[in-house]
Amino acid sequence: MDKNQHLLETELEQLKTRIDSEPSVILEITQQCLFRSEQVLFEEGAIQSLMLMARCCWNLMDYQKGLKYIKEAHKRQSQLDTDLFLPEILHLHALQFWGQAKYYSAQQYWINALEQSALTDDIEIQIECLIGLGNIWRITHEYKLACSTHQLAVKVANVSRIGWLEGKARILLAWDYYLLNNYVQMLSVLDGAEDALKYHKDNTWHAEVWDFRGLALLGLERLDDAEKATAKAHNLAIKHNLVWMKAHSYISRARLELLRKRPEQATELLKLAELSANEFDNGELLSQICYQQSLVAEENLDFKGALVAFKKYRQYSIGMLREQTNRVGLDKARSSKRQLEQRARKLINRIRGQHEYNPEKHFSYVVSETFWWEQLVLFKTELKRSNHSIIMFQHPDTDYLDICTEIAHTLCNRNDFISRLSSERVALMLSEKGHAAEQTFQTLSTMLEIYPWHRKGLKGPQPIISLNDILTFPFTLEQLEEDDTEVQS
Repeated sequence: MDKNQHLLETELEQLKTRIDSEPSVILEITQQCLFRSEQVLFEEGAIQSLMLMARCCWNLMDYQKGLKYIKEAHKRQSQLDTDLFLPEILHLHALQFWGQAKYYSAQQYWINALEQSALTDDIEIQIECLIGLGNIWRITHEYKLACSTHQLAVKVANVSRIGWLEGKARILLAWDYYLLNNYVQMLSVLDGAEDALKYHKDNTWHAEVWDFRGLALLGLERLDDAEKATAKAHNLAIKHNLVWMKAHSYISRARLELLRKRPEQATELLKLAELSANEFDNGELLSQICYQQSLVAEENLDFKGALVAFKKYRQYSIGMLREQTNRVGLDKARSSKRQLEQRARKLINRIRGQHEYNPEKHFSYVVSETFWWEQLVLFKTELKRSNHSIIMFQHPDTDYLDICTEIAHTLCNRNDFISRLSSERVALMLSEKGHAAEQTFQTLSTMLEIYPWHRKGLKGPQPIISLNDILTFPFTLEQLEEDDTEVQS
């Protein structure tokens, strides 16, 4: 690489950090970088310039031009010997289609980008693709699938220590929880998002955290707290001229006014939301606004206005559905939608297998639930000669149990067994009893106390750990649960 090429590459790296804050300025500078790259025959520099230009267009909502630039980058990439830029190019294709509300095409490109990012080990693009696919499923009303995909994006970002992407994924996961009416979980996820984005400069994300927190508090009917949160979101949106957030914060404040039985104020706020959303939205936000307008008009006994608003809501909703249907019809030459979704799920499960607890791959002392109970019965029959104890970990959140499994595994010997007995229990069958078992139990208790749970985004109560004699331990999971119920009673 000669001096000119090295200088261009350094300049492009610096420009990348300013895209979100100054997209118009960066677009002009990057066009000059493209011209200079072509002059010195630096093809990789030209491709990177086109990718940055496409990102600028995405931020400026000029999706047609963005698509033009990224197609040119794809064409040039195909002439190189390396696939280094391909995952990001495919991801940028998907973003432009997502901006145009062409969800089926966006889904195809994100699946292809996910495959390529696995081959080139590009973790950032992998997380971006998981976020994108989760968004597709949210907008097509597959809320549980969206939620599990965004949960995986959070996990991969957390393991990879990419804070800004973890924050982004958490905000979208909170949206999924909102649509599933899980407001308590929403607040927990948003606290994690605030921590992850503490030092990030993107004001849109900070405004979104407060806006979604306000929605969660509205769902829990904590109206005073919700008012403070939505006001913070709205002030951030106005201060930094965040167009999307302005529209969304108006909707949140209108919901608050409706709960307080002030339909006139709610109507005014929704009018402002509609004016703001008309500048950029393709239906998702406008359909929400019109639906809220119909509810407010009905509350105000304005049934004619409610009907007009509901008709507009149906118009936007049907428009979005028609777009999805058209994309399926236009792409008959490609795989069917069902096959495409199966491919996406296979890829997601493969990534989940890399980052989630997998006994067969990582933990040699972890056995199946059936084998564990068989060994229990076998050791029970030894009666006085039995030399085993049971250490039980209990917690309703599987993330805590995964960590308990990892910690317990570090203390295992050849004759010990660990198993996940249920969604809330992990049991260690220890080949020790008496004082030795008590020492291991105390060591595990201390390890759980000093474990930095917050680094994994876990802020709830710690797991319950108990030491049990194998001879008095129940024979089945049902008996174990019955015993727990009796103790609680």
